[in-house]
Amino acid sequence: MVANVGHNTMKGLQLFIADLRSLQQTEEQERRIQSEIVNIQKQFGSVNTLNGYQRKKYVAKLAYIYITTNTTKLGDIMFGLDQCCQLLASTIYSEKFIGYMTLELLYHHQSVASHIQDQVISQLKSDLASTDDNFVSLALNFIGVTGKCNEILTEELVHEVFQVLRSPTSAQILKKKSSLAFLALVKNDPSIFTHDSRRKQLWIQRIVSLLDDTANYRLMASVLPLVEYIAREIDYTSCVKLVPQLSQILYNCVVVGTTGSDTSTEENKFASVPNPWLVTKLVSLLNVLISSSTNAELNITSSNIDQNTLGKLRLCVTRVIEIGTKGAADVLTRTVQNTVLFSLINFASKLDPSAEAIASSVGALCSLLASNDTNTRYLTLDSLVRLCSMSGRPAQNAVRANHMNQLFHLLRNERDSSIVRKLVDLLYTLTDAENVQLIVDELLQYMTNAKHTDHHIRSDLAVKVAILTEKFANDSNWYVIVSLKLLSLTNTSFNDDDIWQRLCQIVVNNESLHQLTCDHLLGYLRENHTSEAIVKTAAFLLGEYVNLVIDKCSVGDLFNLFTGKYFTVSNICRAMILATMMKLYKSDRQIGSAVIKFFQLELNSLDVELQTRSFEYLKIIQFEKMHGAQLTNILFSPMAPFNSKKNPLLGRLGNLPFGSTDTVSSFSSAGSNSTVPTPPPTRNSRKRSQSYYSQKALSAHWQEGFHRMLKHRQGVLYSSSLIKILYRVSPSQSQPELSEVTLTYINKIDLPFGSFLTELISWRTDENPAYIVHTIEVPKVDIAPGERTTHKFEVLTRHAFPVDQSPILSVGFKCGRGIHSVCLKVGMGITSTILPMKPGGQPNVSLPQFIQRWRTISDAFGKEGECCATVEIQKNDVYAHVRHTVEKLGLEIVEQAMVENTLFAAGIIHTKSDGNFGCLMKLRCQSNDVNITCKTTSGGELSKFVVDCIEKCLT
Repeated sequence: MVANVGHNTMKGLQLFIADLRSLQQTEEQERRIQSEIVNIQKQFGSVNTLNGYQRKKYVAKLAYIYITTNTTKLGDIMFGLDQCCQLLASTIYSEKFIGYMTLELLYHHQSVASHIQDQVISQLKSDLASTDDNFVSLALNFIGVTGKCNEILTEELVHEVFQVLRSPTSAQILKKKSSLAFLALVKNDPSIFTHDSRRKQLWIQRIVSLLDDTANYRLMASVLPLVEYIAREIDYTSCVKLVPQLSQILYNCVVVGTTGSDTSTEENKFASVPNPWLVTKLVSLLNVLISSSTNAELNITSSNIDQNTLGKLRLCVTRVIEIGTKGAADVLTRTVQNTVLFSLINFASKLDPSAEAIASSVGALCSLLASNDTNTRYLTLDSLVRLCSMSGRPAQNAVRANHMNQLFHLLRNERDSSIVRKLVDLLYTLTDAENVQLIVDELLQYMTNAKHTDHHIRSDLAVKVAILTEKFANDSNWYVIVSLKLLSLTNTSFNDDDIWQRLCQIVVNNESLHQLTCDHLLGYLRENHTSEAIVKTAAFLLGEYVNLVIDKCSVGDLFNLFTGKYFTVSNICRAMILATMMKLYKSDRQIGSAVIKFFQLELNSLDVELQTRSFEYLKIIQFEKMHGAQLTNILFSPMAPFNSKKNPLLGRLGNLPFGSTDTVSSFSSAGSNSTVPTPPPTRNSRKRSQSYYSQKALSAHWQEGFHRMLKHRQGVLYSSSLIKILYRVSPSQSQPELSEVTLTYINKIDLPFGSFLTELISWRTDENPAYIVHTIEVPKVDIAPGERTTHKFEVLTRHAFPVDQSPILSVGFKCGRGIHSVCLKVGMGITSTILPMKPGGQPNVSLPQFIQRWRTISDAFGKEGECCATVEIQKNDVYAHVRHTVEKLGLEIVEQAMVENTLFAAGIIHTKSDGNFGCLMKLRCQSNDVNITCKTTSGGELSKFVVDCIEKCLT
């Protein structure tokens, strides 16, 4: 806590802090704090006017109480807010400092901001216009800290802050502070640039001009983050022209500044490295402005940069590699060198480097893997992953040729789980058809032998091993052995259904694998502890090919093996074993009595499915015995080959000879986020869940807010004479299938709400639900008149689902003597996973690309992935209404003049489990009718779900 401000020692504050620190018991500290609060409140309420020193001292004590009690005493110190405002108005720096500092701690609380908002804004405007630079600095500090969490500050003060930034008479320290404060305001509300296009260009031009002063880089370090945000979020095209200038500045820092010929950089050196903070900011901005050649629709690439600039950037990378591979005198110097090295090498792949340059970068990074510092090893692996992903084969070949043994050694000996995860990501990137067996064997050995590995890492490794074997395997025997070994690991937690089901498909389609697979499965079954995935695989394949293992294990012994595993597995696996018993009975009728007794026992099972199967199988056996019919042979005939068109892997492994074509696995690469699967409940629980959902009676006029929420990211969800519900939807930029929904409940009457309870009801929560609702923050139970409370939750879209199955919000509360309820449907459809284009972004899809993709989808899916509908709209300008709606939903408009009154639109639908799907739309406006045609890269009902959302948003 600050005890000295402006050479004015606050002894009372020092004594209070010393008293608290000397008390050992929490109860004693609490009594001391309460007594001090009472004393301060008494002093503030005294008729005697406090002088500035006293007011400053008491406010500082309140600030310390707020900090030392972990913010729990906010309600107890609210009485001091007016005194803080008086300190703000003081003309003495130390008093104004304490006032601003205390409010910086408290202002993010809505209750504080609403109480003193007008006074604070008025004083901020006065201080920003002051001729005293110290006062201006304090005001800018306050805005930089609090501006990002208060929209009113942005609206009221953005022009004043920009005036300080642009003024030629402002001191450099004020320009630095104002640039950071302005960045905080812009992040809070980027639309301040978009309201007026002319103003946007003038403001950006003024900001960019601050980078012209190359004689002193201090201001530039503060302005670069602001320019980067503008380039990324506001107007990319206005910043592209900076590439040569930024490259020259980077060249001056990295190349000229390290040759010893530029003595002016000595004062800017840190740990013997010139301007490391400026270098990292420059590279970060250049990373935004320059794109890799594989994603060049919006950004410029190395091919668009002049050779002089490109040469300077390449020299910077080369020079940094030289610095990074040299020894460092101390840890601080090494840390700074590594920071600069990582930033430049991650950027180097965008400069179209030669194979030799890439190999040099790989060598420099791999030399850091032997570091004793955990952060250095982690950042090195992260940079290697980036380099191999962006530079492609040259970087991958450089690692494969010279550093694989080093990576395997690190895998065997590393104990830090975060580094192991990153190392596995790198190995995953490096895997191809030639080294897949080597890498998979190492990963399996790590999973089997590692003693200190948590189950989450094992789960991630299991998923990645499954992906790699499926993606690159060309040896069917090896594929079977690895898949079985993976399935046999009982200490992993991942969804293994895809693995064992695909393995069964491969084996069924390849006769040469029948004997090998059955022999291995028999060995696994004889072990004391067998994973459920192995039991499922054995139940299917040994039941089909029991004749192949009779010489090693009789049918009766095999029956006993399955009965031994029966009560250790889930109900789904038990149902499979019951079917296997019928296949064993078909192969050897001598076990009939044992089979019948087992089925009779299961007639008393608690699970309806097991009861039903046991009853039906007993009836089949009884029918055969009474009529002499071979019904079992008909019902349990041999499995026919699977269709290789639905499983591309079958095209490589399903029939000999094997091909060498790589195919993309249907496993998601997001498998590293795998979750522990839960056993599916019975069908009765599913019916209860859906029944509870369908029985909810929705409130009157719920459709208005529902349709509004589908279309707009924020607005009013519901309003009545009692309550008003506002909503805000915040999709995750890094995970578009995840959206955070914030609901604000407002009490509109003069009576309090009591027992305010909310419930979110999903269409289904069992059996692989289409979406998952996760509550983050619940509203308060009691809401005073005029008060508002917040309710936050997340919606994760796992699969496509009809918009009519969106979550239901149920709200109940007491008001006066009555009990009231509100039941609404939350406007979250499949279109909620479409991210809108960023402001100022260039189109991602041109008209020729749209036409080509439309034809490609038609050729691949025909009418299966298409949906058509006609919507009647009562609007004056139907075309403008449709265009506005489509843009609000996040779809990109493809500009075209070929077809009148017709919109072409494109977008990406995101789901967690099924992956991402392209979506193309044609919307033709005729009078008051809109004809919608939607095509998606999914052959299911996805297009219909999208059209349903469009219809509800248009009407």
